[in-house]
This record gives sequence, structure tokens and C-alpha cells, in this order.
Amino acid sequence: MPQTSPIKPLFKTVRHANTMGNITLELTQDNYNKKTGAAFIDAENDAQAIAAFLNEYKDAPETLRSYSKEIERLLLWCLHVGRVNIASLRRDHLLAYQAFLKNPTPKTSWCGSSVARVKKDGTWNKDWRPFVKGLSNNSIHTALNIVDSFLNYLVQTNYLTGNPMASDRSRKRKNKAKPRIIDRYLEWDEIDSVLTALEQHPVHNEIEKFQVIRARYILLLLFYTGLRISEAANHRMGNCLQREDNWFLRITGKGKKIREIPLPDALLQALSDFRRAVGLSSSEPKFRERTPLIPMQNLKQSISPRRISQILQWAFELGAQRIEADTPRKASKLRKASAHWLRHSYVTYLLESGAPLKVVQENAGHSDVGTTMHYRHVAQIDRHAATRDLSLMTLKSNQRHSDKKQGSVKIQPNHIDRFNYT
Repeated sequence: MPQTSPIKPLFKTVRHANTMGNITLELTQDNYNKKTGAAFIDAENDAQAIAAFLNEYKDAPETLRSYSKEIERLLLWCLHVGRVNIASLRRDHLLAYQAFLKNPTPKTSWCGSSVARVKKDGTWNKDWRPFVKGLSNNSIHTALNIVDSFLNYLVQTNYLTGNPMASDRSRKRKNKAKPRIIDRYLEWDEIDSVLTALEQHPVHNEIEKFQVIRARYILLLLFYTGLRISEAANHRMGNCLQREDNWFLRITGKGKKIREIPLPDALLQALSDFRRAVGLSSSEPKFRERTPLIPMQNLKQSISPRRISQILQWAFELGAQRIEADTPRKASKLRKASAHWLRHSYVTYLLESGAPLKVVQENAGHSDVGTTMHYRHVAQIDRHAATRDLSLMTLKSNQRHSDKKQGSVKIQPNHIDRFNYT
């Protein structure tokens, strides 16, 4: 019989390694792939092996979060669908799991809104589901890469004899060689519609006012820096550094790599406006200031990546509603947008503004310049000057100039670089 009851989470959290792996799968007894003899990890069963793997990433919280999410999904499939434990996984199981990721069924049990896995009182949230919907091809590829890393780890530590996903590697190399087309980014008028909608959104109390102010700031921060959502959640105002008249944002990104992102004037203004609006004592960040880069209303705690995503989805929906009657295609695009689209927008428009390819690679934190080249190839100019000149107002002005040449002028309200709460 197919699973019809809600699927409960196995891990209480996906951010702390010591709370994970406390589940033993005893569904099949063949354990054909279990290595005989001593392993290099202290693991007598699958649960301990899982805990050992996840513990390797305890000092990399965002990697731990993504890895634990995919390992938990695999375990839930093993429990409720495959009826198999990790040491008994075969190639056909993993092929079935790959198909399942695209279409988790029954949907009422496996799919639902993105909510916290546990309530504030520590009890299981009955509305939690492992998926929001079936995964895209790219997300499936990412999920299987994580599973592959997990199984490789168990082989390398002598817990498993072999990796049943090993035959996928030639296919994955071929997939990586395929050209990528970057089209998940927002154009200036789409961003403008969101900013305008936020400015016009009615507020009835101080909480709602703060939410609108912060949503606008988040959108501009991610657009003008290209930050990954996890990077925005895990840094502080004190990471803003000033050298002479130039401001940079020092980020510890993927793989603990440090990069410094030059801050354009338009973002410095938005940052100053935000700080004044929420009652911080100065318009510029202080030396080693502990205020989170994106704070809660108490200005002392950071909000989570998931909360940032929710805020932006709300803002994108407001923007979509505003332009739906005139430009339904753009409205539908906004409803598909996510925080990562703003990162793509940053790279795209920074290149179009004339920044050198190497500048954009360093600003975005791309480990391989080939990733940056998916956007476009550009000429060589000064790094900080190129970044500082990035402005949505400039993009709008260039579009108006182009429209005049074509005999038509599109006049739209100026909301991009204006931020007035009074």
C-alpha cells in the first residue's frame, strides 16, 4: 500500500550535527554491501555511520544544512518506500529514488508548504513535509551528488564495500560539459515594480513598517552584492570595511573562502537609509559592529536563510500583483523568482556595466571563471570603479536613452534609488 500518512522528520534540526543520525534502519537483513572488518569510523550501524558523515561538516553550517536535508530525504524514502537500509542499497533502488525525487507521491504525505520541522515547544510540526514539490532536474542532480558523496565517504572509511552510484560518474561528467544558459535573473523594471509595491504597501503598526523597510533593504543588499542567501544570513554589519573612501563587505563564503565585495554608492545609501529607519545609532556601520547584516526587529539576532527567502517571495508577489494587468509575463516571472535570482542579476548587470570578467568572478565568489563566463565576456577596466558604478538608476537611464532613439519614451516613476519612510 502507498504511504498516505504524513511523513515525520528524522532529524530535529538540520543545523547541528550532534542531533542527527539517531535513527536505525532495520528493514532488510542482507547488508550485502557492509564491509567486514574494522572501519575507520566508530560506526556499528547505519545510524552511527550517518552521524559520522554529517559530523564532518559541523563547522560548515550551510553545507551541513544542505547535506542533512538530502540525507534525511534519502532515509525517509528508505523507510517508507524502498523498505531498505543504507548497507543494502542497490543500483535499482537509487534509480527508483531518482524518479521519486521528480514526483514524490502521494503528494499529501510528501509535499507541502515550507514550514519549520518542529514548533517552538519542541513538538513535531504536523504540517512539515520533506518536499514543497517535485525537484527540478538541476535540484535532482544536486541531491544525487550529495548522496554520491555520502556513499563515497562510507566506502572510503571502510563501512561499505562499494558505492552503488559509481556508474553515474561518466554521466555526471557529460552533464557538466553541457552549456548553461543563465535566464533566471530580474530586469531593472521588474525590480522597480517590487520596490514601488513595497513603498506603496499600507502599514498599520511598527511591526509592519519594519517588515516593509527590511524587505526593501534585503532586495537591494542582495542585488548590489550578489550574496548567496546563506552568506547574507551569517554576517554582520561589522563585516563592512572602509579603506579611505571605499567600502567593502568581507564575506566568508563557500568552502570558507574569504572575499571582499566592493559596495556601490547606491547600496551605501540604501544601507544608511535602513540603519536610520530602524533606529541604529549611526548611518554607517561601526568598526566590528555586532548588528546582524539582516537583523530581526530586536536588531540583535539574525534571521534565517529560509526567512529571507520567505520575505523576498512575499515582496515578489507584491510586485507581481502591481504589474499583472499590464505585463502578465513579467508578473509570472516574479512569482517564479527567488533570492538566488538577485545573485544572477548582480553578475549579469555588473558585466553589462563594463566590469572585467576577473572582477565579477572575485566579487561573486565563483571558484571557476568558467562559471562567470556563462553570463558573458566583457572588457577590462578598474575593479572597484566598475563595481561602484553599478546602479539600477543607470540601467533605467540607459533604457530611456535607447527608447528615445527608437522614437518611443517609457516614462516610469523613479523609485529605485529613493528610500523615504517619513
